[in-house]
Amino acid sequence: MSRVGIVGLWQETNTYSSRLTTLEDFADFELLSADAVAERHRGTKSVIGGMLDADRFEVVPVFSAGAWPAGPADRGTLEELFGRLERELLAAGPLDGILLNLHGAMVCEGVDDVELETVRLVREVVGGVPMAAVQDLHGNPSPALVDNCEIVIAYDTYPHVDMYERGLEAAALLAEVLDGRELRTVVGKVPLLSCPLAQATDESPMRDLQAGAQHLADVAGMRRISLLPGFPYSDVERAGFSVLVVHDAHLRTDGQKVAAELCAEVDARTEDFALSRDNPATAVRKAIAVPRGPVLIADIADNIGGGSPGDGTAILAELLTQQAAGAVVLMAEPDLAREAAMIGEGGQVDTDVGAKTDNLHGSPVRVRGKVRAVTDGRYRSSGTWMTGRQFCMGTTAVVDANGVALVAMEHATPPFHSEQLTSVGIQAGEAKIIVVKGAVAWRAAYGEIAAEVIEADTPGVCPLDPSVLERSNKPMRKCP
Repeated sequence: MSRVGIVGLWQETNTYSSRLTTLEDFADFELLSADAVAERHRGTKSVIGGMLDADRFEVVPVFSAGAWPAGPADRGTLEELFGRLERELLAAGPLDGILLNLHGAMVCEGVDDVELETVRLVREVVGGVPMAAVQDLHGNPSPALVDNCEIVIAYDTYPHVDMYERGLEAAALLAEVLDGRELRTVVGKVPLLSCPLAQATDESPMRDLQAGAQHLADVAGMRRISLLPGFPYSDVERAGFSVLVVHDAHLRTDGQKVAAELCAEVDARTEDFALSRDNPATAVRKAIAVPRGPVLIADIADNIGGGSPGDGTAILAELLTQQAAGAVVLMAEPDLAREAAMIGEGGQVDTDVGAKTDNLHGSPVRVRGKVRAVTDGRYRSSGTWMTGRQFCMGTTAVVDANGVALVAMEHATPPFHSEQLTSVGIQAGEAKIIVVKGAVAWRAAYGEIAAEVIEADTPGVCPLDPSVLERSNKPMRKCP
């Protein structure tokens, strides 16, 4: 039976974020080797969880490192990660193939395409064995990466609820290659930078584009098509909208035609990705006016899942000013979390909160209130995003400031799970307003209970209009 190694290196890097990534961030989220990879992922709905359930070859867990979205890591961190990966590949023994879990938008100091360098390193160690990679729908796959990897596919959903299925699919495709089928991938790229808010796959334009792509794949006999609207908050040439077409090797010309046709369709729909939304004051005023909750206010530009610091104050300031009783705000505020832990439940706090990472996310806000709860911030997800995995917000405190519940996290943790609230004693369904620092992925946690959704055009490094960010690298156009 063939032996196939599983390798993961994952981060969505916001090159505009001043919250830089360290080796400790990987250690906190995931930095595992060999059997520990299987212990963490088996039975979960992660990409690697799906790969581990492959039954047509022997899976060999090798290495997996991941960190929450943030700014780039320094070169020393990447060298340490690559050093560990190389050692584990050598220790794994001969391998007949590789399954890769790669985000697709990872950047480090001096390395604009970490995914490409990861594939090159793996090839240096294991040789020319076939590889199948899974990328996030927000990945920015480069032509060079695709040229160095037989199979590249991506999530079909945003919010991302098909990670496990894509891991299984990548394993099945690699099994076909190991059985003798020659599969390859071609990529087309459109220089379209769109806010994640416009990329939800159950809404137009992505819903329509995906339906058309699937029809085209069926007619043309393509093995797999993936549409990646990409991650716009990354100043690299490979950013933009990508089309991946997996095809039989002898159908390469047909695959190129399909990719070109889909790129043309994306070009024709560019205006459909443009957005406008309410400012924070208007968003809060509208939320208060809704007769029953919970009303979800999305703090778009302080999107923790997009690498922002999570300490933006624009909406919090309006909630306090407009006396929005019953509101809940999740914020990365380690100082407040630790201070509340020292004071203890029932104690009083009086301090400046937020806007401490940089000057792009508002100004500090004075918060006076009572400490309602303090926890270690640990919870296990039962929702659709990485179901079954354990996460940790670090020391976490709930402060009641005139009826506004401020959930202060030690570590910036995206709002992907309702357990973030239940773990600190807050029932989301009972809140009047819930502020989430994200664009779309939060819907996996709160979408079903939302009485209304209001998306706010806030300041930050994940702006509603990505074109306002200064760029040194012009996104490429590639029509196969």
